[in-house]
Amino acid sequence: MLKTDDTKNGGEKMRVLRIAHASLTPALRQRERALARSYPAVDLEVLTTDTWREAELEVNAAADDLFPLRTARTYFSRHIQLFAYDPLPIIRALREHRPHLVDLNHEPYSIACAEILTLCQWFSPQSLIVMQTAQNILRRYPPPFKSLEKRAFRQVSAAYVCSETVREVLRAKGFIKPAVIIPFGVNTEAFRPSVTTRQRSEKGLTIGFVGRMLEAKGLKVLAYALAKLATDRWQLLAVGDGPDREEFARELAEAGLLDRVKFTGAVDYDLVPGYFHQMDMLVMPTQTTDRIREQFGRVLIEAMARGVPVIGSTSGAIPEVIGEAGLVVPERDPGALASAIRRMLSENSLRERLAIAGRARVERHYSWERVAENTYDLFKQILTASKQSVLVQDSNWLPKAQEL
Repeated sequence: MLKTDDTKNGGEKMRVLRIAHASLTPALRQRERALARSYPAVDLEVLTTDTWREAELEVNAAADDLFPLRTARTYFSRHIQLFAYDPLPIIRALREHRPHLVDLNHEPYSIACAEILTLCQWFSPQSLIVMQTAQNILRRYPPPFKSLEKRAFRQVSAAYVCSETVREVLRAKGFIKPAVIIPFGVNTEAFRPSVTTRQRSEKGLTIGFVGRMLEAKGLKVLAYALAKLATDRWQLLAVGDGPDREEFARELAEAGLLDRVKFTGAVDYDLVPGYFHQMDMLVMPTQTTDRIREQFGRVLIEAMARGVPVIGSTSGAIPEVIGEAGLVVPERDPGALASAIRRMLSENSLRERLAIAGRARVERHYSWERVAENTYDLFKQILTASKQSVLVQDSNWLPKAQEL
């Protein structure tokens, strides 16, 4: 839905500079594209890395037809929290675009966040900064990262987070400024229930797993659960790659199940909707570790948008994302996961009901248009509050009425 109310009567556009390391291609810039499509009152520019590794694939930045895109090389590290940008493209963006607001997609303790905050202070001190963060494990960092985090908390005007678990961590760390939940979204046109009925395999229904193949994603739990279902008819479609893929395959082989499994390896994001069409259910059995707690689970809303019923664990934000539109099982419990999968395999009505509920939940909460609406509302509120604060401060300098 196109929004035009804020440019009436010649009003100035809201200039926003979005800095996000992985906003490389139009498919990976759905948040920004939805904002640009829905709100012509926003003059948006995006700055991203020139290349980054996403989902085990090296992705190069590509231009966008909705807004200017700037790219910057990275230095020092390929770790998301330790790398720095080439500062010159950021400086040019601040000087040329003169943003009212910088939308920063970096954790507050990261090197990139510290760099960008410094450049904003030096070259665009009038810009307000809103921080998007997804850290949902409470950690105390050693110097200098602890100081960088405190400095970010002082300098940004607000934060937005993908789930309540992230907001809880922010508050526990002492962030007292506005922190609103704006979840990740899904393209409800690209991910929608198929109008064609696919041919069921004689091997049985297809259980899907999509994501990086790490033990913390519950691969061992899934292998044990599938072993408990050895006498049932099913096949597994595993989409993605990662360092624990071989171990997962070995465990399936030891259980005599490897011939029921298809591994796709790493796939381009544009191909993911087609893989969901091959699934009868999706499982996300993430288990919380010292390093991983599910921050959101984007593949859940992609499956739900596609009309694929989902099963998730209790790790992090998974229950919050699924709501009543899927089955939730205790993490690290292969017996509970096996029982949930068996219900899905045997109850057609359950799969149909959850498929409908999942799509409806996505349309209510997780479409990119809804995300853009929430994002724009936050930006507008922060800018309006800043203007009101300036007016209040400036009024202290005005002579009192009796002095005129």
